[in-house]
Amino acid sequence: MKTRLRYRFDAALSRGPAVVIAWLGLITLGIVIVSSLVLTVFDLDGVHGDPRVGFWEDFWQSILRLLDPGTFSGDAGWFTRVVMLLVTLSGVFIAGSLIGVISNGIDQRVEDLRKGRSTVLESDHTVILGWSERVPPIVAELVIANESRRRAAVVVLADSDKPEMEDTLKRSISDPKSTKIVCRTGDPWSLESLDLVNLAGARSVVIVGTDDAAAVKTVLAVKAHQQTAPPGRSFSGCLVVEVEAAETAASLRTLFGDQLLTVRSADIVAELTAQACRQRGLSEVFRELLDFDGDEFYMESFPSLVGRTYSEAQLAFDRCAVVGVLGTSGRVTLNPDPTLVLLDGDRLIGIAEDDSLFVPTPGGVTASVVATEPRVLGAERRRIVVAGWSRIGPRVLAELDEFLDEGTRVDILVDPEKMDVEAARAELQTRNLRVRFEEVTGGPEAVISVAAREPFHEAIVLGYRDAMSIHDADARTLLTLVGFRQVTQDPSIGAVRIVAEVLDQRNAKLAQASGVDDFIVSDELTSLMLAQLSERAELIQVFEDLFDREGCTVELRPAPWYGSGAARNFGDIVATASSLGVSAIGYRSAATGQVVLNPSKSAAFRLDREDLVVVIASALGA
Repeated sequence: MKTRLRYRFDAALSRGPAVVIAWLGLITLGIVIVSSLVLTVFDLDGVHGDPRVGFWEDFWQSILRLLDPGTFSGDAGWFTRVVMLLVTLSGVFIAGSLIGVISNGIDQRVEDLRKGRSTVLESDHTVILGWSERVPPIVAELVIANESRRRAAVVVLADSDKPEMEDTLKRSISDPKSTKIVCRTGDPWSLESLDLVNLAGARSVVIVGTDDAAAVKTVLAVKAHQQTAPPGRSFSGCLVVEVEAAETAASLRTLFGDQLLTVRSADIVAELTAQACRQRGLSEVFRELLDFDGDEFYMESFPSLVGRTYSEAQLAFDRCAVVGVLGTSGRVTLNPDPTLVLLDGDRLIGIAEDDSLFVPTPGGVTASVVATEPRVLGAERRRIVVAGWSRIGPRVLAELDEFLDEGTRVDILVDPEKMDVEAARAELQTRNLRVRFEEVTGGPEAVISVAAREPFHEAIVLGYRDAMSIHDADARTLLTLVGFRQVTQDPSIGAVRIVAEVLDQRNAKLAQASGVDDFIVSDELTSLMLAQLSERAELIQVFEDLFDREGCTVELRPAPWYGSGAARNFGDIVATASSLGVSAIGYRSAATGQVVLNPSKSAAFRLDREDLVVVIASALGA
C-alpha cells in the first residue's frame, strides 16, 4: 500500500505545477484544521496572549501563522507556543515549496515560449511552412511588400529551433518595418502544429523545404486541416509550393486545383542561366521584375480603354509598361497582337513602380512610329565552355539549343570524381548544338587550363550542388571565375561573357567582385517568385509564360531596330516596337551597363546605337 500511494503521489506531481499547488493547499488546510482542533480539544488559551477564543478564531490565527512567521511571537503559554511554532515551521516549509513551484512553473512557461509552442493569434498573415536557405529572402521580400500595411505579419513554422530561426532572420532583415515576424517550432505536416499558426486566418501559405516528399506531406496536412476545421474556419487562401520534380508538380496541381501553385527552382535557374549566356544584363531584368523593390507586375481593368487596341493601350500610360492582357476567360496573353481590341472585363497586365501609378495618363502619350534600321542576324561559329555540372545542366543546354544554331560548340568540362559523366551525357538531347564532354580531374586551375586551349565566347560556371555542400560548391565556383578572368583571349573575339550559378545569395557580392557578367542566385530567384505568388496568385500564368520555352521571352535587342536614331522619347520606341509585334518595356545603357525598366514615355529621351531595348516577344519572334 505504501508503494502504491507513493507511486500515485509521484505520478500526480509529474502532471505539472498545478497539481503540486493543489497538494500544498490540501496540506495547508490539514495543518490548520489539526492545529485548531488541538487548541479547541485541549482548551488551550494564550493564542496571541488572549484567553480562550474558540475554534474559528483558532482557525484564523493558525492561518496567520502559516502566512506570517512573526505572528506567533505574541503567544503565551508553553503548550500553545509549541503548537503555533509547529504551525509556523510548517508554513515556512509550505511557503518555500510554493515559491519554488511557482518559479519553476514560470521557468517552464518561458522555456515553452522559447521553444515556439504557443498559439499565434495573428490574422490576414502569410504563413511559411518549412525552413531552408530560401526563407530569409522570402521574408525580406514580404517585408517590402507589406510597407503600405499598418499591421502585417509573417509566421514561420518549421522543425527548427525557434531562437536560431529568429537570429537568422534578424541577421538578414535588420529593419522589419511594419511587419511582425513570428517563428514557431513544429512539424509542418502535423495538424497539431498547424493549429499553432492560425492557418484559418492566413491569406496565403508558402511551403518550402529540402525535398518533394516533405512538400507533399505538408500539402496533405494543409488539406486535411481544411477538411477537419469547423465551417467558416478553414484556410481559403493561396497555397504556393516549391517542388523539384515535374511529375510532383503536375500531380499536386491535378489533385488540388487552382488554389495550389507550384514553383520549380531548377526550371527558373536553368532558363535564366541560358538567357543570361545569350544576352548580358538579362538576369538583372528578371530580378527587377521578380522582386518587390522597384517595378513589378500589376493587373487591372480600365473601362475607359474598352474598345481600343492593345497598341493604343500601350500608349495610354506614361509611367507604366503594358505587356499583356488577362481575358475574361482567365487566360493570360503576353505581347498579344497589336490590333487586339480590349473587351469589357479584360484586365491589362503592366509593369509599374506602384499600383497607384498604374492609371491612364489624361490624353495618353503622343508618340509615332519612326524609321528603323534593318535587322542583321549574321551566323557565326561560337564556342561555349561549361565548367562544372548539376541537375540543371540538361535544362540549360536544352534552352540554349532552342536559340543557337549548329555553328555553336559547347565543351562541358567536368570532374569525373564528382559526377557520372556517362549518365550526364545520356541526359542531353540537343538538335542544333554540338556538345562534347571532357573529363578534367583537379581543381579550378585545371579546368581553366583546358578551357583556354581554344578561344571561347561565353563561359557558364555551374556548381556541383549534387556532389558537394553549398559552401564548397560556391567556393569552387568563385575560384573558377577568378581563373576565367585571368585568361588572355583573342582580341577579335571581344569581351567574353561569363555566367555563374551561385547557390548561396550571400556569395553574390563575391561573384560580382570576381568579374562575373551575370550571376544567377538559385535561392534568391526562387524566393522572389514564391514571395510574388503568395501576394498575387494571378501572376502564375505570367511567370509560366516567361519561363516556358514555347511562351514569350524577354530579349535585349539593338536599339536601331526600333528607331533609336529618330525617336524623340521612349514612347516612339514603344510605338515602333508595337508595330513590329513586340512590347518594349525598357532599355540597357551600353555606356554604364545599367538596365532601366518602365521609363517615362513622354520625357525627352535618346538611345545610342550601342544601347539595347528590353522587349517581350513571342517565341517565334525571338
